[in-house]
Amino acid sequence: MIFDMDDTLLATREVKWAHHRQVARDHYGIELTDEVLGRHWGEPFDQMIGHLYQHSASVDQMRAANQASAHLFPKQAIPGAVDVVTHLLDRGLTVGVLTSMNTANALVDLSRCGFPMNLLAFVQGADETPHHKPDPRVFTPALETLHAMGITEVTYVGDALIDERAAVGAGLRFVAVTTGLFAAEAFGESPVIGSLVDLPALV
Repeated sequence: MIFDMDDTLLATREVKWAHHRQVARDHYGIELTDEVLGRHWGEPFDQMIGHLYQHSASVDQMRAANQASAHLFPKQAIPGAVDVVTHLLDRGLTVGVLTSMNTANALVDLSRCGFPMNLLAFVQGADETPHHKPDPRVFTPALETLHAMGITEVTYVGDALIDERAAVGAGLRFVAVTTGLFAAEAFGESPVIGSLVDLPALV
């Protein structure tokens, strides 16, 4: 079982849109709209901040500007998410995380929110592959890790259409959870749940 992170395991969009608005305004004099934020939401982090902050500085400088105030906008675990991951691990499933965030930041967020980091098979961030959702090749490092463990039946759980496209394209089962921008009817033939607490019943 592989999970997307933002808006799947962690409640991200509302708090981080506010964060990006502050950084864009205070550092670069840019007023971000919901339309612009929504258009680039889910992109690899360095690519996303380039679009949001209009490439007003180098990637390193934009990343530093974002990180300087990140502690003021902490992500929180979606209710029930830690319990669901722990339950699946207790049932003997192998669990990993694949996210568009950079790996180091993802590890910090997941650990701070109480996920059992020592039991996860991997946390793969955008910096670990040149391919990004919706490109199915984004799963190559994760699947290589799982296949080396003898695991061939894999489900990806995510909240976005790019999650579904990437997973289906990679030959994975996909389960959509409607805790992000997309309602149930936006997804294709994939199973859809309204809350992660409903996931164990599908496994």
